[in-house]
Amino acid sequence: MAANKTCSTTPVAKDCLLPAGKHRQQGGFSLVEALVALVVLSLGLISIAAMQLKALQAVQRGYQQTLVSVAALDAQERVWAATRHAEGCQDIPLAEIERAWHTAWFAASGGPLIRHARAADSTITRQDCLFEVTLGLDSALDASAQSLVYPFQLPL
Repeated sequence: MAANKTCSTTPVAKDCLLPAGKHRQQGGFSLVEALVALVVLSLGLISIAAMQLKALQAVQRGYQQTLVSVAALDAQERVWAATRHAEGCQDIPLAEIERAWHTAWFAASGGPLIRHARAADSTITRQDCLFEVTLGLDSALDASAQSLVYPFQLPL
C-alpha cells in the first residue's frame, strides 16, 4: 500500500493522508453540544415540575372549596330540620344549631374543616327568615383572607 494514498475514495482508512488544507469531518457530539442539550432538558423538567405543583395547588383549593360548601349545606339542613319544632323563623334556636355545627365541623379531634376554615370566622346569622352561613377560609397557598357566604331563605 502506498503511504501517501489520498482519501477521496476511502475517507476513513487509517493510512489515508488528506491533501493539504482538507480536514476530516468530525462525527458525534462535542461536550458543549451535550451540555446545551442537558440544560434544555433540565429546563423542561423544571417546567413540568412547576406545572405539577400548580395542578396540585388547584386540586387542594378545589377540595377545600368543596368541603366548605358541604359544611354550609349541612348548616342549612340543620336550620331546616329545626323548623319542625318552631312556629316561625325567630323560634329557631340558632345558637344551639351553630354550636352543634361547630362541634361537628371544627372539633379539635379531627373535625373535617380544622385545616380548611377558621372556626372563629364561621357563623350562622339570621335576619327574619333569611339566613346566612359564613365560613372563613384558611388559605395556606396565599395570604389573602377569603370567606364563603352562603345565604338561604326558609319559607315560613
